[in-house]
Amino acid sequence: MRIHANILAALLLAAGLTACGTQTVKVSIDSIVGEQQVPGKRYVWLSGMAETSPADLHFREFSRYFQTILQQHGYRKSTDGKAPIAIYFSYGVSPGRTTQYTTTTPIYDWVGGDTIVYTETSKDEKGETTSTTRTITTPIRQRLIGMSVGTGQYTVFTRFVTLTAKRYRRGKKPGEMPTLWQTRITSTGPSSDLRALMPVMAAAAAPYIAADTGEVRVVKIKRDDPRVKAFKQRVRNNEK
Repeated sequence: MRIHANILAALLLAAGLTACGTQTVKVSIDSIVGEQQVPGKRYVWLSGMAETSPADLHFREFSRYFQTILQQHGYRKSTDGKAPIAIYFSYGVSPGRTTQYTTTTPIYDWVGGDTIVYTETSKDEKGETTSTTRTITTPIRQRLIGMSVGTGQYTVFTRFVTLTAKRYRRGKKPGEMPTLWQTRITSTGPSSDLRALMPVMAAAAAPYIAADTGEVRVVKIKRDDPRVKAFKQRVRNNEK
């Protein structure tokens, strides 16, 4: 893909790839409720990924963020595995999408500013010759002398989290259980580091989890936002 320099700047800003933009995360939340009558708020926490066990260290770390949010919404995790709700937790990062671009920058140089000295000779009525020296300075101005062409590329990743609450029925597959609500969280940017981004995405999505947004909500939040710092502290306190 070939992109003109001024268009490229707008695209990089939108993707969060500028020097300052890398610190801002754009998070989209799409949450929908299937059944308004939730049968209590006790739940069992399960992996929604066939290849990832609940014992996986990353799964356990990421789970703590969203279990803290659910607790703030009145949900309680079952310790005996018996609960009316099963919440399936999934997350991941898509393969990076790389875009090639070309920038074209005009090159200017200063011209002018030269001093020209010349002599005018004239004769008067008596035939006497008179010489006059004059000086002219040409104006200084910029002139286009060429174009500089550069190429480069940037890569973006889509990070995602899905929480799906089911009416729990032992012995049934997830597809056989009625869905109570589902929250999808996505974010696109230059980093694939889920450990760094998961608390940011969770903090941005916290008000909308297990609720019906009615539309996709977009939250822009910086990694060092006070809301993120406060959220991390709540998670730490919740672990004590």
